[in-house]
Amino acid sequence: MKPTKLSVVSASTVCNVSCDVGLEKLNLVCPAIARPDFRPEWEIANRTEPIRATLELIRCSARLAGFANIRVVVEPTGIYHRTLLRIARSLDCETAFVNAAHVVAMRTVVFGDKGKTDRRDPIAIDAVARQGRLIVHRDLPETYQLMRHWSKLYEDAEHAIITAKSCVHRVLTQIFPDFSFGIDFLFGDSGSAIFLCYGFNPHRLIEHAPSRILERLRRTSTIRRSSVDRLLAEARSSASAVPAGRSTDLLEHELALAWADLETATARRAEARTAIEMLYAEARAADPRLPVEHRGFVSTLSLARFFAETGPLDDFDSHRQVLKFGGLNLAERKSGKYVGITKITRCGRVRMRSVLNQMTLPLVKRDRLFGPYYHRKTGVEKMPGKQAMTAVARKLVKVLWGIYYSKDAFDVNRVFTCASAYAPSAAA
Repeated sequence: MKPTKLSVVSASTVCNVSCDVGLEKLNLVCPAIARPDFRPEWEIANRTEPIRATLELIRCSARLAGFANIRVVVEPTGIYHRTLLRIARSLDCETAFVNAAHVVAMRTVVFGDKGKTDRRDPIAIDAVARQGRLIVHRDLPETYQLMRHWSKLYEDAEHAIITAKSCVHRVLTQIFPDFSFGIDFLFGDSGSAIFLCYGFNPHRLIEHAPSRILERLRRTSTIRRSSVDRLLAEARSSASAVPAGRSTDLLEHELALAWADLETATARRAEARTAIEMLYAEARAADPRLPVEHRGFVSTLSLARFFAETGPLDDFDSHRQVLKFGGLNLAERKSGKYVGITKITRCGRVRMRSVLNQMTLPLVKRDRLFGPYYHRKTGVEKMPGKQAMTAVARKLVKVLWGIYYSKDAFDVNRVFTCASAYAPSAAA
């Protein structure tokens, strides 16, 4: 089934049950069943038993009205629709999504204003569904579901690391204002050793001789004597500016909490990375067409996170559908003599775009794969940086699609060579 194709199921075969999903309740409509003993609207709790009983009742009435089955249609809500669709699938009902933007526009068409209520929304959803504007609800293989979940945990851990590092830096500027070492030193083994031995408290550092400090720090790091001398000099000046006392002790405690959060988040990220890479190996065993890591181009982690978002590429007919799935398809704005800026729609999976941005960032350096392409866009064509990065991301999707369906290893010579030109050059 194709995630971006419109449904072509005949309305005489399947009856749409359109539902507005909320945290506590569901509002459903099914106007297609025209029977005197059938009421077309319901409001039920978003709980298992009410959902199951209501769907079974509607399906029974639909079959009496001549329909073969029912199709549950919802807007994607993140998490609140999952129970409904899971139960619908367990009852062998069809399921589908509608685009939220389409529902907003249709609500204005149907009711003549922009008002929004829980009773209006399912009617607008049903109107969109009757136009055939349905998005297939994909049931991904378990391996891809697990990769997608671990990818989210990896992203959450990265955000937690950023938050913890920001907190460490903020507190450090208060307790050790003259600390001038860079972040590689701070969050490397030398910084970890200083935290472990002295908590970055300058008053504790100046109590010891340089040789004693070096001896302690060398037990867990490779810090140099020159760095110790510089550290001690900065500790003396900081100690004169930040007097010892309960405020300094509290700052040291706050720094310890932030450092513990950083270590926890780092361990979580490492665990998630290991799990994602193992799952990708499992996915490659089932589908050897999935690309492998290529040094200087893409890592196993990036590939796993990208394909976790897309799911099996067999669900798509072209790389353009993959772009649309990720919200990277282009939308033009033209009317008469007016020509607006062409932008991506941003109507697809947010995390897919985020992963692509992370994949493309190291590839746009001048000496890397997309460096000349990116700098030609920004330098010659005067394209804004963000727009050029989007162009690179779209190009990367096309490259990954080509690797997958060609079943060949990555070849840098094919990236910027069209298929018709590549065949003669390869033969030569």
